[in-house]
Amino acid sequence: MPFQFSLAAVLIYRESLEHREYIALEQIQQEITRTEAHILQVEEWRAATSQQRAAELARGVRSVQLQQAYEHELALERYRDLQQDKLRELKSRLQQQFKSYEVARQKRRVLDELRGHQFEAYTRGQARRQQRLLDELFLARRRRSQ
Repeated sequence: MPFQFSLAAVLIYRESLEHREYIALEQIQQEITRTEAHILQVEEWRAATSQQRAAELARGVRSVQLQQAYEHELALERYRDLQQDKLRELKSRLQQQFKSYEVARQKRRVLDELRGHQFEAYTRGQARRQQRLLDELFLARRRRSQ
């Protein structure tokens, strides 16, 4: 009779939960990467805008244009601040999700270890049964030859 783990369905369920938690962890990490890229891009835009404003000041520019450039730079700073807030929130979510993933992983490992122990017990039992059968065959042949 082949080995059957009585909690196989639960193990499969635990594996799927662990996988789902891992996928959620990856998604948050990807969102963090995108947000960090947005922050870098905004910083580059802000630097370019600042250089452009400095160049226009050197050439002499109307105050209206200068005011628009300043407002644009402020808008970029506000957007950067929003992205940094989002990044902090995502990092917090990442820590929480990592804890959830670890819990799911630990629960799956417990069942995996239980399955391993039961399989070892099964193989030892199979080996004992096979040895008993071999012993009986040996004794039966020995009785016949006497």
